[in-house]
Amino acid sequence: LKARGLRMPSRLSVLWRSLCKGRLSNKEREQSGTAAPEKRPASPAAPIQEPSGKEGSKLTDPDGLLAFFRGTACDSRGRKLQEMREWDFVRMERVHDYIQWMFPTDTASLFNGHAPLLSPEIQRVFCKDAELQAEMRLNLQRFCDFLGLEVLSDDDKYEIRKAAHFTERIGDCWEAMFGGNHNWLRISRVLQCLGLCGMPKEQQALLACLEALAAEGVPCRSAIGFWRERGQVVPAHQAKSQASAK
Repeated sequence: LKARGLRMPSRLSVLWRSLCKGRLSNKEREQSGTAAPEKRPASPAAPIQEPSGKEGSKLTDPDGLLAFFRGTACDSRGRKLQEMREWDFVRMERVHDYIQWMFPTDTASLFNGHAPLLSPEIQRVFCKDAELQAEMRLNLQRFCDFLGLEVLSDDDKYEIRKAAHFTERIGDCWEAMFGGNHNWLRISRVLQCLGLCGMPKEQQALLACLEALAAEGVPCRSAIGFWRERGQVVPAHQAKSQASAK
């Protein structure tokens, strides 16, 4: 809008910044149409044996998030993870309650009252389980494809860069309306998720790509600060250790 000599309405500007920070008030959410649906009744917690194999070592996974990532359970709407990865770009753009399952975080969603939470205990499981992390990489690869990016990886490096179809994805993913784009909020979620799951290599590769895009003129500078914050997220147990060391 600024490039066209137009000014963003002040309320919309505040709304976008609040969405990025996850600090939207209930009143603002109602006015913007982003109020979360009513929460479902809590389901009974399902004890899951921790991969460490220690006798009696169990955790609770009330949302069935681990089983969802292992392909043995569905999300709250009966969809499996592999099914979501097979969606076309149109469906990925229009459906708004799947991203919280593909990239869970420890923060309650403003948009999806049925979204799972990545508790500190489940974060530990992701950090230790190579198979779960492999599933997360597949999610990242698919989401990058949706953004018009590609993943290059081998034993020595992990890189994310613009793909050949990047220009085709600009309209949905990289053009700002009223200062932002809902896919930029999804990117913030992905960065946070990767950090919580103990995947700093992938987290930093995505952040480096975003920095490069902003530097070359892709109009996403309003989101860079938030992405940098999410790029510093680490698992809860690691954050606790770092705080204790100070």
